[in-house]
Amino acid sequence: MLQAYKTDQIRNIVIVGHGSTGKSTLFDAILVIGKHIEKIGNPAQGTLTSDYDEEEKERHMSIRSALGFVEIDGVKINVIDTPGMSDFIGEARAALQVAETAVLIIDSVDGIQIETEKAWRYLRENAIPTIVFVNKMDKERASYEIIEKIKAGMGNNVIPVSIPIGSADTLKGVIDLIEMKAKMPKPDGKDVTTTEIPADLKAFAEESRAKLVELAAEGDDELIEKFLEGAELTNDEIRRGIKNQLATAKIIPVIFGSAIKMVGITTLLTMIKDFAPSPPVGKEFKGINPNDESKEITIKAYTEGAFSAIVWKTYIDQYAGRFNYIKVITGELFPDSEFLNSTKNTKERASKLYTMVGNKQYEVPKLCAGDIGVIVKLEKTCTLDTLCDSKSPIKLPIVKLPQPVFSLAVESTKKGEEDKIAQVISKITDENPTITYVYNPETKQSVLSGMGEMQLNIILKTLKEKYKLDVITHEPRVAYRETITKKAEAQYKHKKQTGGHGQYGEVHLRAWPLERGAGFEFKDSIVGGVVPKQYIPGVEKGVRDALEEGVLARFPVVDIAVELFFGSYHDVDSSEMSFRIAARNCVKKVLESAGPILLEPIMEVDIHVDKEFMGDILNDITSRRGRVLGMGGSDETGSGISVVKALVPLAEMLRYAIDLRAMTSGKATFEMRFSHYDPISGRIAEKVIEERKKFFEEEANK
Repeated sequence: MLQAYKTDQIRNIVIVGHGSTGKSTLFDAILVIGKHIEKIGNPAQGTLTSDYDEEEKERHMSIRSALGFVEIDGVKINVIDTPGMSDFIGEARAALQVAETAVLIIDSVDGIQIETEKAWRYLRENAIPTIVFVNKMDKERASYEIIEKIKAGMGNNVIPVSIPIGSADTLKGVIDLIEMKAKMPKPDGKDVTTTEIPADLKAFAEESRAKLVELAAEGDDELIEKFLEGAELTNDEIRRGIKNQLATAKIIPVIFGSAIKMVGITTLLTMIKDFAPSPPVGKEFKGINPNDESKEITIKAYTEGAFSAIVWKTYIDQYAGRFNYIKVITGELFPDSEFLNSTKNTKERASKLYTMVGNKQYEVPKLCAGDIGVIVKLEKTCTLDTLCDSKSPIKLPIVKLPQPVFSLAVESTKKGEEDKIAQVISKITDENPTITYVYNPETKQSVLSGMGEMQLNIILKTLKEKYKLDVITHEPRVAYRETITKKAEAQYKHKKQTGGHGQYGEVHLRAWPLERGAGFEFKDSIVGGVVPKQYIPGVEKGVRDALEEGVLARFPVVDIAVELFFGSYHDVDSSEMSFRIAARNCVKKVLESAGPILLEPIMEVDIHVDKEFMGDILNDITSRRGRVLGMGGSDETGSGISVVKALVPLAEMLRYAIDLRAMTSGKATFEMRFSHYDPISGRIAEKVIEERKKFFEEEANK
């Protein structure tokens, strides 16, 4: 069993970056130094530690995040490797919210790419301390000059803390600019040989160190004063300055190296150990009371406090069961502990606690505040759940994931298998909440949504090959809305005599449009008791019933106010149901004379694209009835990556994930979220109404 670690002995890092930059190879290189594995795996052979899933081995790429750890001089470094493809961005985003530091990998030749840019924007917006590792310095055409492109893309607070000794075939090691020593990996890669700096690099190393010292000095008032007085800073003072600056994300240290050649890896780990912030003791986290979600609760990260943790990842193995990856926020967790899943309101028990190296388990005696570990075989717990002491219940909405951008309507080829399909996909969504599977009663479709075509194809393949469930997929139907454009009123009398008690209710209703997004408003303006109070709720229910299907294409009606201003009743025959029926029919008459129109969902889209495709992207947005809101990125950062912000109808975005990849050869990605509804008219509206009519005819004939 491993030893337990205190909060200040822990560093949590996540490796992020564009695909094929060597993230999983770096993960293995770190594990070699930590003596967990003997050599770095090969992606083509499926031997990388983090790519242990069969689907990852088959595709030669990461599709899930993976956890590992190393101990350096009594410090435990939890390392999370993440996928680089946009389809699996949810894995990276979840990991970034439980790690205090990011290691952003940049290819020594390709520089800042699409996913690099996206990751950097996220890190900057969330002030996450970041260390850059320039990988593949052994690559042909690799050059230290890449640092200028990185500075252009990420700002002048990017500063090398090491410089390479050679490049491409001549790469031998790195120069540590703090210690001013050359460090070259020994043959087994697990340690380095420390020597004097080569004479031909001495002057350049001194020049580079001077720039590092200047930036480091800005991290402490005492240091800046000493620096301005012309005094030389000691190595410990430089370290102090860098540590202060990194903790507040004001400096981005850069380390050069090659994961596959084990160059620069010990320098990176020393950097993490010495400079990366430990989980902040006393940091405040805001949650809600699960018994009263209107009440906010604030907790502080102390080991002495009541236990609380969040589940940031779930992996379900068909043989070993469910693995819940947790980050302890407050208190401590011990084996054989019982605790509350406050998200599900169920009790759970952890028999043993583990940390992981890929899919290999290492038992631990406890997990303290700030540590990351794994609980196996919890019954109902899944990603995004909060675990806590039942005596101090709290829900922590800490992990926020991006919204799905690609959807498919899924239909079983065999009648009666719909429930089986739903059960299987439910297990998958337990692992990855960026995937959703929802039945839409408006469109009569079960819709599978995720971050991209590949992610959904993997799920469909799992259904077919593992569970023998055959499905066909369609483009999802769009859930439109209806509203009105002018004020109108109508009356309706519901009168029915069947012998004995009859039915009677008369209502006079007035309706007018509300501003977009306002929803529905009901106003009772009855005076003199012409409609008794006990029947008013029936009127409102009838109005709501009618608004579920509009008069144009039977879509829900929104952004409307309806007023009951007159009516009549019968002493014997009136009832709440009579008035409900009268209101329902009256609303239909009102809608027909109130200028009904269709509304379509409009999406806010952020497209990250290489500037060479900018013209194509802008033209394509226009062809999709979109409106460009603005552009940024390329000019302001010099990275060559631009971000186009636009508003585009959802109906035009259903295949965008596929079309964008084809249009840009995979050199663009996008994020999308609902913005608002906009009116549509003319031929577009006519087509929607025609298709909706045909849809209901087909449903009736089934």
